[in-house]
Amino acid sequence: MAPGRFIWIALGALSIAFHLGLIFSGLVPNLFARPLHMALALPWVFLFGAKSLPMRISGLVLTTLGLIAALYIALNESSLADQYGSLNGQWQTIVAAILILVTLEMARRAVGWPLPLVAFLTLLYGLFGQYIPGEFGHPEIPLSSFLGNLTIAEGGLWGKLTGVSVSIVAIFVIMGAVLNSGEAGQGFMNLATAAAGRLKGGAAKVATLSSALFGSISGSASANVASTGAITLPAMTKLGYPKALAGAVEAVASSGGQIMPPLMGAGAFVMVELTGVPYTGIMAAALLPAILYFVTVWMGINAFARRHDLKGLPSEEQPARRDVLITTGFFAVPFLILLQQMFISGATPQYAACVAILAGFLLLFLDGRLTFSLSRTIARLEKTCLATGQQIAMIASIILCASIIIGVLGATGLGVKITSLI
Repeated sequence: MAPGRFIWIALGALSIAFHLGLIFSGLVPNLFARPLHMALALPWVFLFGAKSLPMRISGLVLTTLGLIAALYIALNESSLADQYGSLNGQWQTIVAAILILVTLEMARRAVGWPLPLVAFLTLLYGLFGQYIPGEFGHPEIPLSSFLGNLTIAEGGLWGKLTGVSVSIVAIFVIMGAVLNSGEAGQGFMNLATAAAGRLKGGAAKVATLSSALFGSISGSASANVASTGAITLPAMTKLGYPKALAGAVEAVASSGGQIMPPLMGAGAFVMVELTGVPYTGIMAAALLPAILYFVTVWMGINAFARRHDLKGLPSEEQPARRDVLITTGFFAVPFLILLQQMFISGATPQYAACVAILAGFLLLFLDGRLTFSLSRTIARLEKTCLATGQQIAMIASIILCASIIIGVLGATGLGVKITSLI
């Protein structure tokens, strides 16, 4: 194994151990756990995908600065909590500036310009909004208090939204990575193919069903396309489907994976923070719209297939019944455990996901023929660590940047003004 790959696997394993450990370690101070959550995301955002030398150098500098600032907050959480959001001295001002700038750049590299640009504009509003006349202005906020509330208090960067990322999002990301590294992904494809492959437009319907199933553990449209599209797109093209239709079906179906419980896109966790509704409530509310979304896609495919006489998959490309039953169990067992823990035992979503992760971890030792291979299991564990590190970092970048926006809206009162205006 290359030394570089080993380092990333170790970082992914550290991220898994840290986030799972928080669930079972009792009360951990927020100003300790949440900065470490950011620290673990920094290398993945700035270094993992850096291809050019300038990107690597700038990434190394930003990672180092971000680690210093985040570790300063975590290691001094008890004394910082007594400052009540007011910076004390030039060093803390520098730390605050580093944290904000690094967070903006994390979001830019992760998802592009729009989100960090909005965050930058809200920061400008917080700094200079006192010069805006009328009801949308705000009283002047001292710089030490403004930056302090965003960086050394349990608001802004380390607010409830980041707490959701640490305690819920990360756990479900780990669960999705564990299931996707084993036979669960093949189980999704086998079940979808067995259910819809023989129908008119079967290949497109398989893409819809498999995207709905895979989306429930990925919460990402791009991951959905990469996983299911690698199988369904060639199948649709081979059967003579128009390339535009094949691409459209996969794109639309994969996008729906972001609203399919239990692991939805980052927006679901933002809703938890903004509405105060528990994540189980958000999941329950999302289930019916998600089902209706995929039913609508199915109906559109069915109408197109009848009009253009699109054939189903040939029988030799459909999985054997035994393979369907066995591979389906690789995702059905963790899912049933998750639902049983949440809705029958009354466990929290994160604890229920931890139990499901344990079941999924044990299933990594077996393949679709129920045989064991040590080398295959090690490869699956490596894949789990790498996928977890990348996905947690991506979501952390989004949520940390969004936390800046929410922190400024709260500090200036703009959020209340907009709400009252509506």
